[in-house]
Amino acid sequence: MSSTTGADKTIKVLLIGDSGVGKSSLLLSFTTGAFDGNIPSTIGIDFKVKKVDVVDAHTGGKATVNLQLWDTAGQERFRTLTSSYYRGAQAVVLVYDVNEPKSFHGLKKWLDEANSYCRRDEAESNSMVFLLIGNKADLCPDENSMPLPLSTAQGFAQQNNMLFALTSAKTRIGVTQAFDEVARSVYDKLQDLEQYERRRMTNLNGGSNTGEGGQGCC
Repeated sequence: MSSTTGADKTIKVLLIGDSGVGKSSLLLSFTTGAFDGNIPSTIGIDFKVKKVDVVDAHTGGKATVNLQLWDTAGQERFRTLTSSYYRGAQAVVLVYDVNEPKSFHGLKKWLDEANSYCRRDEAESNSMVFLLIGNKADLCPDENSMPLPLSTAQGFAQQNNMLFALTSAKTRIGVTQAFDEVARSVYDKLQDLEQYERRRMTNLNGGSNTGEGGQGCC
């Protein structure tokens, strides 16, 4: 039977995108299972936390991560205010409305901003996870009825090394799966970085080197 690994990790996840694409509704749906069609636009920042269970890819044990979910304002007048909240983010979720092509075309601006603030050094760049969400899928009977071809969004995600998910905050389709995937991806990257650091420190100290004067592991 799998065991539980280590202390809970905290992962900061930032949601960005134009106003009205459903960022706040996505977080409400994910954290409470509720939907509010009259939820007001975010003023500045909103903050929610949810625990998510993941499987450690190295040990097979179960781990719990605390997702810190930061919902940012999409209006231009709050851009300078929200830029400081990028600091320390380990995942960025870009959201667009599948029924509003304009919100998709604005993603390049949001992605450039996220890259500018989040990827300060090589370690941060290697551990970052980006997810593109096409929200409000419930308003389209099928993919063919979407004003913007789904393949265009998927291509944009692939081109920029992002995960992709199609969701509906109203019906909850794809919502839990999307955030669970973010949690798993960031956790795996953090574990990989920790293992790399342990090996690097061991090598610096000569602990597991098989070179002259070093002790082998067996």
